[in-house]
Amino acid sequence: MIIRTNQVKIHFNLLSPLLIIWLLLPSLACGQNDPEVPIAPQLSSTFSEPVNRGTVNNPTISEASGIVASRSNSDILWTHNDSGNDAKIYAINTLGETVGEWIIAGATNRDWEDIAIGPGPEDGINYLYVGDIGDNQAVHPSLNIYRFPEPIINDDTSPGGTIQNAEKINLKYPDGARDAETLLVDPLTQDLYIVSKRDRFARLYRLPFPQSTSSTILAEKVGEWNREIGGIFNQPVGGDISSDGKELLIKSYVEVLYWQREDDQTSIFELMQQEPKILPYMVEPQGEAIGWSTNHEGYFTLSEKQGSSIPKLYFYKRKQK
Repeated sequence: MIIRTNQVKIHFNLLSPLLIIWLLLPSLACGQNDPEVPIAPQLSSTFSEPVNRGTVNNPTISEASGIVASRSNSDILWTHNDSGNDAKIYAINTLGETVGEWIIAGATNRDWEDIAIGPGPEDGINYLYVGDIGDNQAVHPSLNIYRFPEPIINDDTSPGGTIQNAEKINLKYPDGARDAETLLVDPLTQDLYIVSKRDRFARLYRLPFPQSTSSTILAEKVGEWNREIGGIFNQPVGGDISSDGKELLIKSYVEVLYWQREDDQTSIFELMQQEPKILPYMVEPQGEAIGWSTNHEGYFTLSEKQGSSIPKLYFYKRKQK
């Protein structure tokens, strides 16, 4: 069964009963002609409907919470599990097949919720940033982001191993502990951004470049997102900035939001205050991971495993730019 709610196609065979009830509540509560019902932004035609690129059959990738495209290896995506799992990152290809896995020495996976890629302290090197930023109960006084050069995969190296040189960026918020699942790297400024999850108006925090790895950073609260979070399924659970810094994706459990930066002077916070476009998204069992493809020709999404379902790697191809 398929319906459209707020202009987003929802595939009901993938939804939990709780999510189905939540999605139907607005239409059940008011008539079709009720003038108080807000009109949602139209679904953008810039990207195609999803294509199933393949299943992620690796049973150890069961709680994928983040995904990002490699910038040093062709057709490679990086992903990871969330809370309580090993401190590992996984390389999969664009068909969902596992290529290798790397242990991050000295790291702990308390609640890894997102992964990002971008510049870092050494010019010309692509760095991966793994965000141990989940905090469901908002009890942790500080959080960690692990930063390290992206592994190179080629015929001369083993596809996997141990990352020995990861740096730990320890941070705390100026307004108390928070839960978050979205980590961004702005390639134009090299600043890190974190978007909070459980607030009525999501809070955006910035860690200006260069980020210290020797002392705890007090993150800067840039401001609150002016888009009210309408419920638990609309909370931001992942995001990515394109490698040229021009395009931003933020996803919830039920939609993908898109912004395009027109100039280099517009900050990520200012960009998020603008009205986003709604991109195509087929709701997944517990979809938290989203990332641009290498050349921005589209975006990938990946869900955590739910029950007997095997996570599928979906791709949404750009039709025009």
